[in-house]
Amino acid sequence: MKKLLFILLLIFSVFLVNAQESIIIKDALDKITLQDILEVKITVNNNENSEKSYEVTEAIPLGFSLVDPSKETNIEQRNALSVKIFKWSIKVPSKNSYVINYKIKPDGVGEYVISPTKVNDLSNNDVFLSESKQILVSCVPNNKCEGNENMLNCAEDCGTGASDGICDYKVDGICDPDCEDEPDCKVKILNYNYIYIVLAITVLLFFIFFIKGLLRSRGDNMNNASNSNDAVLNAVRSFKNQGYSDEQIKQEFLKKGWKKEDIEKIFDSL
Repeated sequence: MKKLLFILLLIFSVFLVNAQESIIIKDALDKITLQDILEVKITVNNNENSEKSYEVTEAIPLGFSLVDPSKETNIEQRNALSVKIFKWSIKVPSKNSYVINYKIKPDGVGEYVISPTKVNDLSNNDVFLSESKQILVSCVPNNKCEGNENMLNCAEDCGTGASDGICDYKVDGICDPDCEDEPDCKVKILNYNYIYIVLAITVLLFFIFFIKGLLRSRGDNMNNASNSNDAVLNAVRSFKNQGYSDEQIKQEFLKKGWKKEDIEKIFDSL
């Protein structure tokens, strides 16, 4: 008895699905690129013997922009998200079909789902749903890892080491900025630290040699000055021993370009 009931339910489910699919059919490409415009085709079939009035409701998936029509019918809040909605009121003659087309454009690469189209039969409030459509949007390679591209959905642009929000953990000598503990990044940090240490030591050695050279130069200047003063004093004493007066010696220094105050200091030190 249970098996019979299960078989009847299964047959009824298949019949219901086939009936809904015969009423409404949604068609669209399942693979496009980021630069493509996706055209969605909705076909509503009236298999009855009389004309039917329907209300068709379509939710535009997040991540797509409207192309044609360029304006949604209204916006609904679904799971705290604002969803753009298209609505059409149509009349379909007996044993006939009505086709609705709209165009949208992807904002980024990735996998998207267009939820089932809802068709409400206004004569009896029966509701029919189409199948959902899965759309894969691939990137257009341009040697730039941009937007929501990453190594998974656009390996052509986002190679190893790209800043794409995904750590590749690949040991290839390239530090991936999205990794915290990738071996390549540790090696790079170690290399930078080594360079900083070498630079610091070089600057320190330069400073030490500079100070030593400065001190040596000052010492040499002081020695030279001391030797020069001794030579001048010896020259003055020699002039005195030869019988020259202080005034004659001072005049000779003035002729040589010495300043008077410097000459007086020399004589004061005698």
